[in-house]
Amino acid sequence: MNTKSLEQSVIISIYTFVLVFLSLPAAASDGTNTTSIQRLTLNAAFKKALENNPMMLQAKASVKKADANVGQAISAFLPKVNVDFAYSHTDNPVMVFSHKLNQADFSPSDFEVSRLNNPDFRDNWRYRLVMMQPIFNQGREYIGYKTSKLAQSIADLGYLQVAQTVLFTVEKAYCQALLAKDKVEVLQLALKTAQEHEKLARKRYDAGLVLKSDLLGAIVHRTKVERQLFKAESDFRIALAALDSAMGIDQATSWILSPLDFEEKKEDQINYWIETAKKHRPEFFMAKRQEEIAEYQYRQSLFRFLPSLNIMGVYEGDRQNLAYFGGDSWSLMATVSLNVFNGFGDIASISAADAEKKRAGARLKQVEQQIELQVRQAFFRFQTAKKQLKVAKEAVKQAKEGQKILKNRYSNGLALMVELLAADTTVKETSLEEAAARYDARLAWSELRRMAGILGKEVLK
Repeated sequence: MNTKSLEQSVIISIYTFVLVFLSLPAAASDGTNTTSIQRLTLNAAFKKALENNPMMLQAKASVKKADANVGQAISAFLPKVNVDFAYSHTDNPVMVFSHKLNQADFSPSDFEVSRLNNPDFRDNWRYRLVMMQPIFNQGREYIGYKTSKLAQSIADLGYLQVAQTVLFTVEKAYCQALLAKDKVEVLQLALKTAQEHEKLARKRYDAGLVLKSDLLGAIVHRTKVERQLFKAESDFRIALAALDSAMGIDQATSWILSPLDFEEKKEDQINYWIETAKKHRPEFFMAKRQEEIAEYQYRQSLFRFLPSLNIMGVYEGDRQNLAYFGGDSWSLMATVSLNVFNGFGDIASISAADAEKKRAGARLKQVEQQIELQVRQAFFRFQTAKKQLKVAKEAVKQAKEGQKILKNRYSNGLALMVELLAADTTVKETSLEEAAARYDARLAWSELRRMAGILGKEVLK
């Protein structure tokens, strides 16, 4: 090998080393210390997302609010106690007369006509302790409690629905990051192969066995692979940032991703997945709770024709001044209110509640049909993804075999460089397609489990 060829080989080797070093998943462009980067598994990513994802924080707040609403509904059954304070300074005849009686400071002389008509100014300090115990108010307390419990159940189911959506988003981002990493590795191997073929073309050109076009074609092919590798490295960093975003953490955090399990997944029969979805999908049970709420609201509209009954107790004290021991009194009363006529508004509310109940029933049927369709779509997508993966694996095997044959033929002068480069491109493209098909199959499996309502059940426990 002449000096010029040796220098070019050394430069190519150094350049290759730099590319490999920069494309390592643990090496960030901002100079991150590789020793500080931690390994991340999919389950760990799930747990981080459940703790930090903004959608999960919103769902948790909704659950907390629903719990508080149940407590508020229970409080409607308990007595209400209030303390009132008031002060007045007046010479109004009626009020002065009333104040004296309440203060236990009334005397026979206060019946004189002149004193009744023109009383002196009178101060009154009054405090009242009022207690009201609800007994029955057209069923509002009972209906309010029942609907709040159903709303609490809906909030819990909503949390589960959001959690499964978030977990699927995290798994999708995790798979995309791993796929981006695999693309980098495929292109690194393709670059190494392109460099070897460039050396082979240069060697044959220096020996006068091929035209310079062979060498130029190999160089162009190598630079094309280099450009693809640069983009793949950038895509990998973007995919890591997207994964961090899905987990709800700092997007500058880098990870060493643990590989996923790609063992054969048995999808069973489609009826199994449909029945599983009916037992686990949060949306189905949320629609059922909405139907139950509509039923209680319909009862509430009927209860408006029933009477209301409440008991009230009042303890009152009146003083001429704060140091004076005045009069005290107490009262105990029961109030009954009967709805006789409300301008036909109650009849209209019954009609509206009945319509809402029918709408909720139709909504439940619609949700059930949507869930079955989603399960069927996910089931057939998973079957298709498995078949595509099988074909992609076979294509990679055939492409590598063809590449090996053409390399030997070119070394012996029996094939053209353009044929060898075409074989290289085929290996690269089929390898990328196989990687994409592998992760598509994994995501299709995850989507099937999500549509069945069982995605992440181990973590959510």
